[in-house]
Amino acid sequence: MINEINILEAVQTVLRRDVNQYLPEGVEDLVDEDVQIEFPSVDLMRTDKMLFIQPNYAEYSSLATTNDASNFTVSVFLICKRDTPSNLTIKTFGIFNAVYEALRKSMSLDGVCDFVEITDADFYPAIEANKNVQGVELTCAVHYTKDF
Repeated sequence: MINEINILEAVQTVLRRDVNQYLPEGVEDLVDEDVQIEFPSVDLMRTDKMLFIQPNYAEYSSLATTNDASNFTVSVFLICKRDTPSNLTIKTFGIFNAVYEALRKSMSLDGVCDFVEITDADFYPAIEANKNVQGVELTCAVHYTKDF
């Protein structure tokens, strides 16, 4: 049975594997440690750019005896710091577009779900009142079936 942990891990796998191939020139590659399933924290960031994957909420609309049609909403927080504001903006939007492309090219998260879609993106030109830290919060709806 596919569950929410499987989905979080699938999002992490796709982002770790695919984001770098869509990064624009001049934006440094992400390493595996830059993509984590954990709560976003500027103070605990291991590097100057990270993707934090967090569960948001779920809907189980069609409960049945053999399977449940499910929608699991996942937030992906992209945070960049330690650069000039203009470079941070270029880096932040470059990584955002790479994440978008990675999820678009693997809409089934390697067969784990029916499809994933980005439903919302909030852009933050300053985080924690610090203009040297920028970010994006992407809301992703993951549509899948829990089979029993």
